This record gives sequence, structure tokens and C-alpha cells, in this order.
Amino acid sequence: MIRLLGAALVIGATGTMGALGVLSLRRRVRVLEGLIVSLQLMESEICSRMTPMREVLDMLSGSAPACVRGLFRRATEGMSALGRCSFYTIWKNAVAGSYELRLRPQEAELLTELGLCLGRYDVREQAEAIGRLRRRLELILRRAEAERDRDSRLHAFFGIASGIFAVIILL
Repeated sequence: MIRLLGAALVIGATGTMGALGVLSLRRRVRVLEGLIVSLQLMESEICSRMTPMREVLDMLSGSAPACVRGLFRRATEGMSALGRCSFYTIWKNAVAGSYELRLRPQEAELLTELGLCLGRYDVREQAEAIGRLRRRLELILRRAEAERDRDSRLHAFFGIASGIFAVIILL
């Protein structure tokens, strides 16, 4: 009886690990989608309405998709230091402090580079910078979706299969 309970616990634990892998792949796609939507909003506000950067960040900290709001909240909070430090530094710190995004280093670097243009150049140049980043993120998103579709079943299968394999060896 105890062996069966132990076997069920091992299979359950490894199955949970597989499920967490699947959730991680899905979350990555949601974060990338959230960043793209937020950048579209940002571009629209800056280019069409000429909204000041502080207001854009404040608006996004409340209306951006939930998975990316923290980035904009950190940037908004950092705006109180504007003057003592550059906007780029504020943006860079906001990106670096957004651990919940779980961005890969290349993605975080792309997002950080946006801070070099925001609020610094004219509207057209800012729009071009945001558009370039959005297009790059859309490519990354397509790869992430393909990875999610390809690897989700694999994570789930290997989670349960490794548990069954461990149980067979241990019994």
C-alpha cells in the first residue's frame, strides 16, 4: 500500500513538473503578446495624441495587459528621479527589475534599447523605434508560439513518463 502511494506521489510530482513546463511556455507567449499590445498603445499615444511620456507610462501601468503592468509601474515610479538621472536609466532599471516577465537576455536588451529613444527624439523617430521593437517582438512571438505548440505535449508527456520510469526502476 505504501509503495502504491509512493508511486502515485512520484508520478504526480513529475506530472506537475511537466505541467509547470507547459504553463511556462504559455506564459511566455502571453507576456510577448502583452508587450506588443502595450507598444502599440504607446506608439499611438506618443504619435497621435502627443501624450507626454510620464502620462503614457502612467496610463500603461493601469491599462496594459496584467502580465506586463509591472514594467510600466516601475517606470512610472522611476519618473520621480527624472532630472537626477536620464530616462534611459529609469527605463533600464524598470526592465531589469521586471523579473516577472522572465524575458530572455536578448529580449530584455531589445526592450532596454527602446529607452534610448523614448522621450528623447522627435515623434517620428520614437514611432520608428517602437515599430522596430514591435516587429522584432512579433518575430520572437511567432517562434514562442511554435515552441509552445511543439513542446507543450512533450513537456506533459515527459513529466508523466519520467515518473512512470522512476516508479518502475524503484519498484
